[in-house]
Amino acid sequence: MISIFEGLDASLDRILAVALRVIRQLKRDRRTVGLITFIPIFLMVLFGYALSGDMSGICLGLVDEGGQEGLRGHIEGVDDFEILHLGSASDAEQLIEEGRLNGAIVLGPGQVVVMLDGSSPQIATSLINLVRAGLEGPMPLDLRYIYGYDLEMMDSVGPAVLGLVVFFFTFIVSAVSFLRERTQGSLEKFVASPLSRPEMVLGYLLGFSVFTVIQSVTTLVVVVFVFGVPMYGSPITALAVVLLLGAAALVMGAFFSNFAKTEFQVVQFIPLVILPQVVLTGVWWPLQSIPESIRPVSSILPLTYSSEALRAVMLKGASLCEIMPDIFALSLFFAIGFLAATLALKREVG
Repeated sequence: MISIFEGLDASLDRILAVALRVIRQLKRDRRTVGLITFIPIFLMVLFGYALSGDMSGICLGLVDEGGQEGLRGHIEGVDDFEILHLGSASDAEQLIEEGRLNGAIVLGPGQVVVMLDGSSPQIATSLINLVRAGLEGPMPLDLRYIYGYDLEMMDSVGPAVLGLVVFFFTFIVSAVSFLRERTQGSLEKFVASPLSRPEMVLGYLLGFSVFTVIQSVTTLVVVVFVFGVPMYGSPITALAVVLLLGAAALVMGAFFSNFAKTEFQVVQFIPLVILPQVVLTGVWWPLQSIPESIRPVSSILPLTYSSEALRAVMLKGASLCEIMPDIFALSLFFAIGFLAATLALKREVG
């Protein structure tokens, strides 16, 4: 019996020795300590604040054909909507098709028509609730969906999730791969060669892009054919958006890899790089539901533009010309990321 207790004590001592060694290592790794201590607080504040906002900044067209004074006063009295007074229902429909309005309300004698963009179910529901809250007595409510009358929630979030998946895995693979190249000495060998640093970064990106293309095509096929998300626009245009987003993720991964010494430290960038984009770019809920004080942050995150472009192409049938502002923004992200990755590489191995 004594020998059994002695064996347990010895085993416990060995376990404690390992535990103390791990604690000492963590204490020396200030980045990990900061991750464990402060990042959860940052994320909880971010999620809690982003999810606490009401809908605001919704662009609503209002066509007054007479006879609904009470409802018109109710609509105009809501501060969360940006109201544009229009002369006809056809003007409202055209502006919704162009993406300049989130919806429109036509007030006519004895009837109210609500024109909706169903590609964002949350906004469509908000507009319907606005009208119903202001109706006085029984009144026919004619719901007309300019886009997506039969869309489900997966149809709405599917295009944005497609971009999120590609961005997430491309960023991680790129960062880890660049880290391995540096720790194994491959980058130093290239530096000693006639290759310039931009040529070196472009070469790596071209190699990684093969896997990005495969991943993008596979993910797009799954979203459309497995989950049934509609594809009203050109699949080539949608794929171009995804590939451009993947290119931006590649250069971001290459840039952030310069600030990591281990693969575990690469994983630590996920809360800082990926999760804010999940919350602030309209992937799961519209940008109008994000508090106005932090909404400007969305404009500097690439997933904001890929989500908007993919929804426009897949759910509305938008052409490449119609999403050109989003294409330009993603191209700008790539250019800035490429410059940052090249300069960081020069500082690291030059």
